[in-house]
Formats: sequence, structure tokens, C-alpha cells
Amino acid sequence: MTETHSKIFFSSNTSREVDESIKPVIITDNFSTPENIGHIIRLAANVGALKVIILGSENLRKSKIKKTAGTAIDHIPLAYSTPEDLPKHIPDGYVLTALETAEGAKKIFSTTLPDKMALILGNEKHGISKNLLEISKMKVFIPMPGTVKSMNVSHAAAVCLFKWLNDHQ
Repeated sequence: MTETHSKIFFSSNTSREVDESIKPVIITDNFSTPENIGHIIRLAANVGALKVIILGSENLRKSKIKKTAGTAIDHIPLAYSTPEDLPKHIPDGYVLTALETAEGAKKIFSTTLPDKMALILGNEKHGISKNLLEISKMKVFIPMPGTVKSMNVSHAAAVCLFKWLNDHQ
């Protein structure tokens, strides 16, 4: 029987590490579900992100975030911030990139994502706040040809981050 455990599989099938100078930054904008933040933290560890910046979700249960993130919580730096202090947490040269169905957004598969991407992910119901959309230098969306035109924010983030990884690894 073939072993399918990821620790064994990845011990002999390694991917190149992400270049330290371009690791993505992930920004969650006012998430209302702690599990989604946990999923984002785990995803950040999957792709080798630099850090996760959490905006406006201070009242969510940290225990649920930690439980969902699993061991990734110990591998990804977290910063809780206000929108006003966000620039302090983003390294120089990073491009604010909104993953949103907003005017001017480009199909994610028809564009190259920035080397130094600070990915903004919006609230599960209301999307990215207006002020963050206004300061975003790039806006991208995931085309959805099916009848359902929405996707869980962590799933959308996975599509985007693995697209970025494919572009830059």
C-alpha cells in the first residue's frame, strides 16, 4: 500500500522555498468568522507567507482561530491592526492587491500578480471596505462560470495565493 501522509510525501517531493524578499503578506479585512481567520493562517503557512495582518476582528474568539489554524499558528507572524495603522505593517515595495469583484478588477488568470503582494481579503458578507479598495493598487477577481457566483473567502484566497506561487516560484 502506498503511503499518502503529507509529511512523508513532502520529505522526498520538495518545493522550492519562497524567496524571503517577496513572501506575500495577507490582510483580512473585518472578518466575522474566526474559523476563516484560522483557515487563512493555515493557508499562509502552506504558501510560506511573510505574515497575516488582521483588521477589525478583535472580538472574535481567539481559541477558535487557534483551533482552526492548528500548528500553523506557531509558524506565521500575526499582527492585529486598525486600517489607519495598516501601512506600518506592510514592508516597503509591497503592492496592495484586492481580491474582489469590484469595478476595474482584472481576471486573476489573465494577469501576473505582483512579486511583493499584500493581498487584501474582504469580509465574508460585505467584501473589502471602501477605503481599502480605494488605496489598492491592483484589483483581481476569480471568474466563476457556474451558477453560484460566490466562494468562501479562504477558498478564494487559496486560488489567489497558489496562482501567485505558480507565477513566482
